[in-house]
Amino acid sequence: MPAALFYPKGGEVFEAIQDVQIRYLTHFMSPFTGGDTAQICKGERVIISKPGRDKPLAYYCFPIESDKIEDRIIPISEKDDPAYTGFSLSIDTLLLNTHFKQLELTPIKYLKGDATKPDDNRTKLIVHICNDVGGWGKGFVLAISKRWKQPETEYRNWYKSKEAEQTDTVQFERLENRDRFSSEKKFELGNVQFVKATEDIWIANMIAQRDIKPDKDGVPPIHYSYVAECVERVMQFAKRQNASVHMPRIGCGLAGGQWTEIEEIINVGLIAHEIETTVYDF
Repeated sequence: MPAALFYPKGGEVFEAIQDVQIRYLTHFMSPFTGGDTAQICKGERVIISKPGRDKPLAYYCFPIESDKIEDRIIPISEKDDPAYTGFSLSIDTLLLNTHFKQLELTPIKYLKGDATKPDDNRTKLIVHICNDVGGWGKGFVLAISKRWKQPETEYRNWYKSKEAEQTDTVQFERLENRDRFSSEKKFELGNVQFVKATEDIWIANMIAQRDIKPDKDGVPPIHYSYVAECVERVMQFAKRQNASVHMPRIGCGLAGGQWTEIEEIINVGLIAHEIETTVYDF
């Protein structure tokens, strides 16, 4: 028993040091939820969500290898329900202190510079946000097109065709838990087109912006849930290519997003997966 409990602030990554019994929640289209108890195995990792109050009795968490854990603990009957939208874990604060260890991860690196000119000897993945109406003409996309024509050309072709084919220079990442009823190759929110610009640079055209201006209620075009989905695809691609990730402060210009929200998505989607990530302020 620890002398004093440690209360995470949110965003930390913990690894189980032994098998541990926890609770899980299954999420369905509102207003339905479900859940039960399950086991997190030694060595499995979770990301801590921001608590709703100081010194909570338990924390909501999301597993790093979510597909693997989902296959093990979520009943097939629930996963195959079209209303199923995912799951989360609930871990007692005491168990976090006694059955898990916090991992020290390399944080986002912030640099003054041009995100289209990353200084890295490895394969590099440059990430930016696109809209879902085929517009490519303002913001960071101009810097991309100034250096390489292919990312814009492939994005416009993707928009016109509505669903693209994978080639040696245009690739997509499938999320099994999200693409069962759709396709990662469709031109739609939440999907990412990876375009090869040079031998060691790929551009990620992430569709996470609905339209190009706020709606009638003043809601900005950025959609954080789609940013998170795109970042998950980026994480998979970066791991497969052994690539570092580079970006400006995505979603915070014309898209109208808040960096505090985007930063949390990056921490959960990339940093927690040990993807080296650099953000550039020009």
